[in-house]
Amino acid sequence: MRENTRLDKEIREIMTKEFPLPPNVKNAQEEAFARIRRMQTKEGPAEKKRRRGVYLKTFAGLAAAVALFLGICIANPAFAAQVPLVGRVFEAVGDSLGFSGDYKGYAKPLENVAETDGTATKGAKSAAQEKTDLYSQTKNGVTITLSEVYCNDAALYISMVIQSKKEFPETITDTNARPLLHLWNSSLSFDYNSNSLLGYGGSECMDGKFVDAHTYAGVLRYDLSASEDASDYDAYERDRGEFMQSLGITQREMEEDPSAASERACQILGVEELTDEAIAEAGGPDWEDYQEVALVPDSFKMRLSIPMVMGDKVHVTTPQMPKDLKEKYEKSMKAQGLGLTDEDYANFTEEQKEMEHQLFQEMWNQYGLRFPETNQHPNQYENWWVEGPWEFSLDVTKNNDGTIVKEIDDVDENGIGLVSVTKTPFEITIDDGSSNVDTFTVALDADGDILDSGNSGNANIFAIQDRDVSRIDVYICDYTEYMDELKGYYWSEDYETKKKEKTFKQLLDERSLYHKELTFD
Repeated sequence: MRENTRLDKEIREIMTKEFPLPPNVKNAQEEAFARIRRMQTKEGPAEKKRRRGVYLKTFAGLAAAVALFLGICIANPAFAAQVPLVGRVFEAVGDSLGFSGDYKGYAKPLENVAETDGTATKGAKSAAQEKTDLYSQTKNGVTITLSEVYCNDAALYISMVIQSKKEFPETITDTNARPLLHLWNSSLSFDYNSNSLLGYGGSECMDGKFVDAHTYAGVLRYDLSASEDASDYDAYERDRGEFMQSLGITQREMEEDPSAASERACQILGVEELTDEAIAEAGGPDWEDYQEVALVPDSFKMRLSIPMVMGDKVHVTTPQMPKDLKEKYEKSMKAQGLGLTDEDYANFTEEQKEMEHQLFQEMWNQYGLRFPETNQHPNQYENWWVEGPWEFSLDVTKNNDGTIVKEIDDVDENGIGLVSVTKTPFEITIDDGSSNVDTFTVALDADGDILDSGNSGNANIFAIQDRDVSRIDVYICDYTEYMDELKGYYWSEDYETKKKEKTFKQLLDERSLYHKELTFD
């Protein structure tokens, strides 16, 4: 009965949430409650012995009414779109986020949000219209509406609702069943730094879920440390190119075969590798002169540009290798006396493997010429996408409630140690200086369990979720040793038995290169 009471409370909270409902949504809610009331039975003396059955029937009626209310929303996307999801995205998808938690009190709803058709109107827009365009825009049948914003010392979170007139195609999900929705080639620029991109090459995967076939609710998380790099990469590349040309290497050579151009430059300069340091020592541009760090202020303006929304199809329809190209490859292999099985390949000499690779590459080069679109990304066989652009501007103010920064500054001459550790209500960010690429940083919670990186893509950012992080242990290990040996101890099926003799923490105490215990009061 305790579980039923809890579920009953949750259902009532959802259905009586204090937000204004559109008339048809309100009517459906009232119908649901009316059906609940009709299902209730007054209890008299003769019915007392059937009390338990009445309770169960009433609870079942409540569940059925809620199912009816939610079912109407799911079956009718236009109807569902009117339920005020905007302003409540963190609440709606918070438990499924890689950095989950209770964002209430931290995330700020964006006001005056309404859909627009994205088309220009004659005459000047009102101030309200201008503000509306900042938060919601429609392009090619897809509306993106910014919902809430939350920023702390570690990250910027922007929640949004993406609605499509057409149903979203079935989309590949990650290991936690979250759909992989990308903001392709998107960028963020700030009034303190205009150089930032989202993710690798400007692609950022959203963290969220499909509410229904037409609606996606998700959160974009941006690591603020990425916005601190204000280095002038364009100027450096320009000056580096001019230096290469002074060595007699043409722009065409650098564009058509960069590796060959670098190799020739090495021969001219008498160096083994064309590093930034080697170029500076030879009289070329010094990369350090182009580096600059931008400090993130407590309040700033930002601009989010989304050229395309993209997903990966569940069912890939890439054309198979044409029969004639495959037969040509097999014929060439036989002409070289090479077998075609995996066992044959395992017994190839290095020279034979190189020949097989060359023939295999020639086959795929011909495939690419026959189906050139397969070399593009996105492409119609593997992806679905909708082009924008959607352009948004926001004023952001940091909310550092619950944020603790510990300055450590303990790094040895080998680049091993900690610079600082930042804890917010949702993540822990460890700055280890990142000067030693041969190491791996591990963080354990107070129970000695590994903290994971949520979905940040950064191994030094850890999700807190429901973990006890009143104390954490940070270890820096040899990368190869950790990957090949240490982590397998923790993830082994019999770890619960093994830890009775030696816990993972004890193993790291013995084998790590560096250890620091931190407490958060």
